[in-house]
Amino acid sequence: MTSLLIAAPILLTLTLLVSGLAKLGARQVTEDAMTSLRLPLRPFHRSVATLLPVAEIVLALVLWVPSAPLQTMVAVLIALLMLTYLVIIARALRQDEVVECACFGTLASPTVSTATLGRNALLSALGLLTVVSASSGLMEHALVQQPLSVVGSGAALLAAIALVVLALGGTTPQRDPAAAAEDGAEERRAEDRTPAPEQHAAEDEDELLDYERVTIPPAVLQQQDSRLITLRQLAAERAVLLIFVSEGCGPCERVLDQVPGWVERLSPFMDVRVALSRPLEQLRERTLGRVGDRALHDLQFSARSVLGGKTAPSAVLLGADGLLAGGPVDGGSRVIGFVEEIQEELALAQEEGQLPHPSA
Repeated sequence: MTSLLIAAPILLTLTLLVSGLAKLGARQVTEDAMTSLRLPLRPFHRSVATLLPVAEIVLALVLWVPSAPLQTMVAVLIALLMLTYLVIIARALRQDEVVECACFGTLASPTVSTATLGRNALLSALGLLTVVSASSGLMEHALVQQPLSVVGSGAALLAAIALVVLALGGTTPQRDPAAAAEDGAEERRAEDRTPAPEQHAAEDEDELLDYERVTIPPAVLQQQDSRLITLRQLAAERAVLLIFVSEGCGPCERVLDQVPGWVERLSPFMDVRVALSRPLEQLRERTLGRVGDRALHDLQFSARSVLGGKTAPSAVLLGADGLLAGGPVDGGSRVIGFVEEIQEELALAQEEGQLPHPSA
């Protein structure tokens, strides 16, 4: 029992350090995950995403200050944090859509599952054992009387974890969730591999030069009156910026927040339409407030798949000449950047006199 009471805070410390360090460089990922988990007080998500990794690291370190009262207080805070995570994950499993937790930043698979619930239940149990270890004075005694034993136990546990990870082939890769749900995981992988600005600019220019326009593929979307419309019919009269999103996923919510502004700025030149993964009659009021009558239903993700989109959010520009004019692009940041590039191109064309100004 004594060994377990010493092992519990060590395991919890390692977990908090890994979690905090992983979140430090992934604030947007954490913020998107909070949105996907439908946590309240959304205006404060950015602040929480900034402070949470620092708090986890500080708690992990202060837990080992050799003072029983201080250790007990910190252990209680950690246990409450673990129990809060457990409740959040349990609540997420009751949602219709598969969501992400980003509990370890960009490490491991972010998709919430029963395995995630089991992991958090184990962490909560370790938190309670840590409270017992700290309040009994066992941690303080071990640190003062047997510091080498504590260090040795920590090193042994760390080595065991490393061996398990190596035996399993490293951290679990993030799977493409397109077959199960729209959870934005591709965006995390893409952003993790983002090159330096100079290299990124050169690659963008090469992609623009190499972009080959192809015929808009035969796929259909469902309109608000339940009638079907093909992609070619949708862009028969003017170009269409078609954005694919799924309610609730963090990156999709970021994109949806931008839609009203895009409609206002781009409407003189093209239509902006939003294709959602859920039937339109099931959409939340907040979603309808942002997309209005521009919503379409992508049945079984068929249109997005045919166009080459891998996840949500994604976007493509349909030309009025029956050809693709840009995209597809995947991930919240890339979709936003894609639309910004379109706006820049339109502004340049106006300056050169190729397009009239809306007020003209």
